[in-house]
Amino acid sequence: MWSFRTVLTTALVGLQVAALLAVLTLTYFASQNVLLAYAEKLTERVARDTTTFTENFLDPADDAAALSQRLAESAVLGTADRAALERYFYEVLRSRTDFAGIFYGAADGAFTFVSRDDSVEGAAYRIKRIEMAPVRSVELRYMDSEFRPVSSRTDNADPYDPRTRPWYVEARASDEVVWTDPYIFFSSQRPGITVAKAVRDDERLGIRGAVGIDIEIDALSAFLGGLEVGERGSAAIVAQSGDVIAHPRPSLVSAGGDQPTQRFAKVTEVNDPALAEAVASLPGGLESLQPGETRLTRFSAGGESWRGAVRRLAASRTPWVVVTTLPESDILGPIHRVRNIALAVLVAVAAATAGIGVLLARAVTKPIKALATQAGRISEGNFEDVPLPPMRIRELDDTRRAMRRATSWLRERRRENEALTGELREAGRVLERRVDERTKELAAANRELEVANGNSNMLAHELDHRVKNLFAITSSLVALAARTATTPEEVATAARGRINALARAHASTKEAKEGTLAAIVRSVLEPYVGLDGFRLSVEGEPVTICGANVTPIGLILYELATNAAKYGALRASGGTLSVVWRRIGGGAVELVWAESPTEPIGKELLAGSAPKGFGSMVVDAMATRLEATVQRHLTPEGLRVILTMQQLEEAGDAHRPGSGVDPMAEPSRGDASRRAAWTA
Repeated sequence: MWSFRTVLTTALVGLQVAALLAVLTLTYFASQNVLLAYAEKLTERVARDTTTFTENFLDPADDAAALSQRLAESAVLGTADRAALERYFYEVLRSRTDFAGIFYGAADGAFTFVSRDDSVEGAAYRIKRIEMAPVRSVELRYMDSEFRPVSSRTDNADPYDPRTRPWYVEARASDEVVWTDPYIFFSSQRPGITVAKAVRDDERLGIRGAVGIDIEIDALSAFLGGLEVGERGSAAIVAQSGDVIAHPRPSLVSAGGDQPTQRFAKVTEVNDPALAEAVASLPGGLESLQPGETRLTRFSAGGESWRGAVRRLAASRTPWVVVTTLPESDILGPIHRVRNIALAVLVAVAAATAGIGVLLARAVTKPIKALATQAGRISEGNFEDVPLPPMRIRELDDTRRAMRRATSWLRERRRENEALTGELREAGRVLERRVDERTKELAAANRELEVANGNSNMLAHELDHRVKNLFAITSSLVALAARTATTPEEVATAARGRINALARAHASTKEAKEGTLAAIVRSVLEPYVGLDGFRLSVEGEPVTICGANVTPIGLILYELATNAAKYGALRASGGTLSVVWRRIGGGAVELVWAESPTEPIGKELLAGSAPKGFGSMVVDAMATRLEATVQRHLTPEGLRVILTMQQLEEAGDAHRPGSGVDPMAEPSRGDASRRAAWTA
């Protein structure tokens, strides 16, 4: 919610700003359109002027080549007089500084070439003469600026043959002056072109040779570098093949570094994004331009808008295009500065208007603020009367009187509410105490239920595991009894005896008060004593186990015996089981359970990939109760379990000489065959 002062001030400032922005926007866009139209005309004019300069730069080469051809064919200057021909070439070079060299190649391979060359001290020109008769020879002579000899040498290893060069081949095939494609001169490493014309005796005799002129076109780059196209605009000359022929930065023209096979750089290779985008934005590409045609384009480069003009040279001999680019910001810069000044004026006017609006709003809103303050105190529960400033506006004064009446009424209602609130608080405190007591009772009951549920789950798992093991062992005992019995009655009698022994072994691990380790071991293994084909061995010192440890050690031995009957030595005839224990000091007892089955142990068990069953969990849990460690060693030969138990005996029950029970004493029941089986 805005205050009246803010609304009034904002309205005044907003009206001023809206009016000024409307005038500024209209002026800005009108001026911008005019300047952008000027930018298009500027780029088009620069492209046209550059085209005219380029054509004027190249035109003299046509005349020079034609004149040289006519002189070579006439009697005035024949091709046989090499000295006169060299002198003529020198005079042409001296008068035309844009010519890099002029030469004549004969049909038999002879060659005369005068070029600019200052590689030798004191020299300004170089003459290269190739003679074909009587033997081929190559002579290089260096001349000063007055065409006087400086030095000379031979280079007979030079394989140059003018008849194989593009300028000679093209001139021989045409009756007109021919222009080669631009290339990088090998000797000067500068961009240039060659103009050539065939020298003929007459139409019947055919070609005598060809005269040519090398023109270095880096002067075009120098001309482009001197152009002023706005602050950051530029112009470049590009072949329709995409080669950059001339550029304001001459170093961008050639590509290939220091390699002798330098070439013109492509538009996409030079570091000039504006040039590349201008060419890419042209519909149909550079090849679609006709001689003398100009196209305007608009594109984006470097995150800003540009204007461009693309114009093809009028002569068909040079399919070159002049590309002029100009960033719009160069043209719109002044109007942007004017816009910024106008915005500054707009801010100043808005600030002045805001100041006046604040003063006016303050005079109007002071009484309203006082009423708002009083209303705020009431909303916070403060119903005391406070002095209010005089209200000179009738509506505000009526509001002040209504505020006082409302304050008085609220004070009365608050006193009544405070009395009622006190009664409710007391009732709430009583209810909270009752809820807390009931919550504690429910929490205690929940904890008891959780414990009982956990015990029930554990008992269910234990019962399920025991029942499954008993079924498996009972089935095994019945099968073993059937191997040696000859009648069903013998099977029943043997199986009944083994099952009863199994029941006694199971009972001995539950609710025992105390016992000896030997008795527990015999009780667990008693169901298997006397079976033919098994070897059981039990040996150890007399050890008395306290009542708290009887059940855990019994359960561990019972689980080991169950696993032996299901998977190990007690599963099939021929198995061997040995149980040996001894004291190892400090009240600790080490028990070794070693079994060797006759059947091979599964690869899954040896690899340790079989899932851990509930029986193993029972063994680990009971070992924890005994403060014992369990080491299992499973090999192809069998299972070896080492159980190291701490404090099996209660204080005063430790082994004394002559005390305890002999582990090898015969069992309380059984015949001679059973007793023999314990140590067999």
